[in-house]
Amino acid sequence: MQFEIVRNDITMMAVDAIVLPANLKLREGSGTSKAIFEKAGRKELEKACKGALKKYRQLDMGGAIPTLAYKLEAKFIIHSIVPKWVDGEHHEYELLSSAYLSALGLADAMSCESIAFPLLASGNNGFDLNIAFEIAKESIESYKPTNKLKRVMLVLYDARAMQIARTQGFFIEEVIDDVYILAIDENYVSPGQRALNDGIDLAGKFLDDGINMAIAYLDDQENRKKILQGGIIIAQMAIMAVKKK
Repeated sequence: MQFEIVRNDITMMAVDAIVLPANLKLREGSGTSKAIFEKAGRKELEKACKGALKKYRQLDMGGAIPTLAYKLEAKFIIHSIVPKWVDGEHHEYELLSSAYLSALGLADAMSCESIAFPLLASGNNGFDLNIAFEIAKESIESYKPTNKLKRVMLVLYDARAMQIARTQGFFIEEVIDDVYILAIDENYVSPGQRALNDGIDLAGKFLDDGINMAIAYLDDQENRKKILQGGIIIAQMAIMAVKKK
């Protein structure tokens, strides 16, 4: 599995799935969440989130739920439920790791080949950037795909986060300027928007199959249990790595 770090606007990523940092109510938040809701189509995405909540009445912190991505470049949005920082004594580290593992496991089960994450919980959720980055790195690198997942991208925006990644020896492809030029070009229409304009049903066979596979994956309680256990182990590794620096 290929792990890459890029500097980009996650709402412009052309991947099978992008990850939205979500809350337990699947309501629009600030920052990355707001940007994704806006670009995907707030009306469509809010309706999809309400439908997901109706099916899964009890969502878990550190878990993940999929919806279609509507007007985005991606096919799916995976709503990964991230914790807020309290004091480090409320299972924040392992729940954040579980949020990554849940999204990865879900994307793999849905036959996605690529997925893009923002740096989860590094904004208004209050995690220290060094810890947030280490947990992201350890969680992604530890994951072993069992289906089609081949490419995982961590999408950074903040200059401080980029510096942390660079100090660890990561090469960061910076494409944000080019993407923003496309975004303000009135002649540019994203593939998702083009499909809507042409009256094409986005819930085609690939999308239907993906959502159905996600439902089967989420209905298996063993999957959730394994992810939470994995999050505990990875969080311990990440905290030890930060303390050594």
